[in-house]
Parts: sequence; structure tokens; C-alpha cells
Amino acid sequence: MRPQIICQMMSSVDGRIVGNGWTRPYDGTDYETVIACYFDISNDMGADAEWLGRKTVQTDLVPDAFDHGHSPKAESFDTFFGTSETARMCIVMDPKGKIRYSSDRIMGENIIVVLGESVSQSYLEHLRELGISYLFAGRHGNDLNKALETLGEFGLRKIMLQGGGIINGSFLKAGLIDELSLLIYPGIDGRAGIPAVFEYFSEHGEHPAKDRSLELLSMKMLPHGVAWLRYRFHPAPSKAK
Repeated sequence: MRPQIICQMMSSVDGRIVGNGWTRPYDGTDYETVIACYFDISNDMGADAEWLGRKTVQTDLVPDAFDHGHSPKAESFDTFFGTSETARMCIVMDPKGKIRYSSDRIMGENIIVVLGESVSQSYLEHLRELGISYLFAGRHGNDLNKALETLGEFGLRKIMLQGGGIINGSFLKAGLIDELSLLIYPGIDGRAGIPAVFEYFSEHGEHPAKDRSLELLSMKMLPHGVAWLRYRFHPAPSKAK
């Protein structure tokens, strides 16, 4: 059985997820105070791991890029079980191995990297030297079903998917999200082209959510005007005859 996936995000009222463009609350409360509830809820969900996209990690957490140089490509694609000491793991989707790490932890959590088969041998050595776990999600590193199957071997049963929008969109298209936990920040971005909660880029006009429907489970008003909505995903109902 694959792990349960709960997509947990905070957005402005217009669905944007890059906080530096959000308007500030009317009463002058500082940004960090308002968004603290997001981290409290994430911690209270009891997940075994959180899953982040490569762009989010390099933008906000680990900016260094790995230099593959002229290292040959990896020839063996076995799962590596590294250090697993923390209560929750941090899964990083990085098919091409772009992130250079300095330790085996992000935000105090041991790391599992999801890779594609084009990574270099030197990158695998880099991860092993630090004790960072890794697995392969198919040739291009985007086979989410394969990744989830392997993550089950790590003993993971509940994973918090915490974006950005592109990886959220990939999970949405694959029909792999079980619940959505969405916190609405009391502000607006208003700009076009800013990343949203779900972003799926298709050359063929695909609609990533067309086979899915949402059931509202709960809605709650949190401090400082934040609204918390929880939804369960279902297969879309068949059209009435």
C-alpha cells in the first residue's frame, strides 16, 4: 500500500504561494506571526515525511548547486538507505541531482532524494558520503507511483506534500493526492504569472484535475484572519445520463 498523501499549502486569497508579494494584514501583524500556524499544523499532522520540490529547496533552503563536471553517469540504480534518525524525513524531488548538500538534514530532518537515471556517479557518491538516502523514480525521475512504492520500503505511511506548485500539479495529474489542507492567508498578490498552489504545464491541453472531485471536510478560522480548509479527493463522478 502506498503512503497517504496530504497536500498542505498556504496561499494568498488569489491562490498565489510566493509570500513576498502578499499584502500585509490590516492590523499590522507581522508576516512571520501570521504564517506560524502553517508550521504548527504541519507538525501536528503526524506525518512520517514532508515532500518538497527541487526549486523550493534551492530557493529557500539549500542554494548550492552540484557540479557534475565530467563524471560518468550512474550505472547502478539501487535504493540507498542512509541516515534515518529524525522523527520526520524530508523528501526532495531532484531528478537531475542539482542540489549540493552540506549535511544529511534539512530543517532538522534527514533527507531522502528522488532521482532520475541520468544523474552522475559523483552525485551518488556525494549523497552516500553524507549519509543521504536516495531512490530512483524511473528514467526521468518523474514516475511518482514508482517513487511512492519505494518510499514504502522506508516505512513511510503518511507524507505531507508541501510544494511548490509544479510538483503539486504532477501529483494532481497522477491522481495521487488523498487530502488537501489549504490555509488562506489574509492578503492578496494580484500579479499575473506568480506560482499557484497547483501548476501543471502541458503541451497537449491536458486538464490535471478533470478526473478528481473535492469533498469539504472542515473549515476553521485561525488567529490573524487565516482560514483553514480541508478537503478529501475523490474520483470525479460520472456524468448523468
